[in-house]
Amino acid sequence: MEKQYIEQIAKYIDDNRDNIVNDLIKVCRIESVSVDDSDVKPFGPGCRNVLDYMLEKGKEEGFETKNHEYYVGSITYNSGSEKRIGVLAHLDVVPAGEDWTVTKPYEPIVKDGFLFGRGTGDDKSGAIAGLYIMKAVRDLQIPVRNNIEVLLGTSEETGMEDMAYYRTHYKAPEFTFVPDAGFPGAAGEFGRLRYELRSRKALSDDFVDAYAGSAFNIIPNKATVVLKKDTAIHYKDLPEDFDVEETDKGIRITAHGVTCHAARPEKGNNAIRVLTNALLKLNGLKDEDKKILSFIDNVNNDYYGSFLGIDNIDEVSGQTVSSGSVLQFNEGKITLLNDCRYCVTDNGDRLEENVRTKANEWDYDVNIVEKTYGYHLDVNGPIISTIKKVYEDFSGDKETQILIGKGGTYAGTLPNAFATGCIYNDASDARPDYLPEGHGGAHQPDEYVNIDSYMKGIKLLAEMMLAVDEIL
Repeated sequence: MEKQYIEQIAKYIDDNRDNIVNDLIKVCRIESVSVDDSDVKPFGPGCRNVLDYMLEKGKEEGFETKNHEYYVGSITYNSGSEKRIGVLAHLDVVPAGEDWTVTKPYEPIVKDGFLFGRGTGDDKSGAIAGLYIMKAVRDLQIPVRNNIEVLLGTSEETGMEDMAYYRTHYKAPEFTFVPDAGFPGAAGEFGRLRYELRSRKALSDDFVDAYAGSAFNIIPNKATVVLKKDTAIHYKDLPEDFDVEETDKGIRITAHGVTCHAARPEKGNNAIRVLTNALLKLNGLKDEDKKILSFIDNVNNDYYGSFLGIDNIDEVSGQTVSSGSVLQFNEGKITLLNDCRYCVTDNGDRLEENVRTKANEWDYDVNIVEKTYGYHLDVNGPIISTIKKVYEDFSGDKETQILIGKGGTYAGTLPNAFATGCIYNDASDARPDYLPEGHGGAHQPDEYVNIDSYMKGIKLLAEMMLAVDEIL
């Protein structure tokens, strides 16, 4: 890879900084939460709108575009090759959530060198990065051996049915970058088990409602229970940091935690666990209610699924993580949605069996929502070795290894896919000091991207792609 090409692309990205930011702002204004049960198929009007927008943008830029039945879209720079290098990003986002302080979720703004808004970091930034790398290669007439194709998914946050459809009906690129992780990247991904735990028995009439969370992959920062007004439960003994309010429905009690991505639950504090742990300490709680709530409490007792017998660790990938992330209440019965990412040498079938066994002991039913198996690429092979060298030369960092990711990105859905970043953070890239704890990251309120870091990340991703292009 000639140095002049690297320098030309870096200058192109710098010259287009404002255009890149403005295009990211425009796409982040579209509320594109994937909805499975919408009348607008396959994933709701928001995902249709955002895909239409990006495909129209690609067409305006002069690229080939294709709508794969609104599951996936593609924007292609055709260099005349039969082979493709892909950049796969997702346009759907997690629900906005609450407690935004800098701006409203879908009103992105630039402030102090940061761009705030839902999707700025996860993962609309990846789509815009891929588009501008493709524009740079074409506009600068940089010779490439492969076509470059930006693939745009629409249900990454809700089970990746979009990519299952794409794999069934279309041919995947020969190699695909998935800019939805950190640098240098992940040479594989943990397996994933998503499941629902449903109590067979209802809570007593002391309980009117209970709810927490909005998606499998978000650790909730609030969890709420509503007790009947004349309950015998001694709710007034709750700690002061609980919100207790009398409403028309009953006594509403809200526990507070710290939200984070379910792939890294140790960075947060699960509000469901805070709530159940406190309720179980109160006098007046009926025995049958104690059993139902104790199971939920035990499931969230740690971040590893130890109570369910699914905890594990291996040398290849590391520690399994598991958390109950969404609490629901229906006709007195409790449902807990759980997100588990398990190490690559383990087996999802073993985990499922253990979950079913433990749940049955506690009088709970299990519904498996998603089960995927871990994978890993050859970290010593030519492609990963090339990517690692590009990263080392760019960053000067020779210590950070390419490991196995827990993020559950699209990389696990395609052959020869590599999860990496499009945002390069280093020690000089400050976090906004006015953000509260639990704000700013992916899936958190006040999600943001550091614009300088984003520009550096696009340049690094482009270098990786050109290096792979030479050997693919």
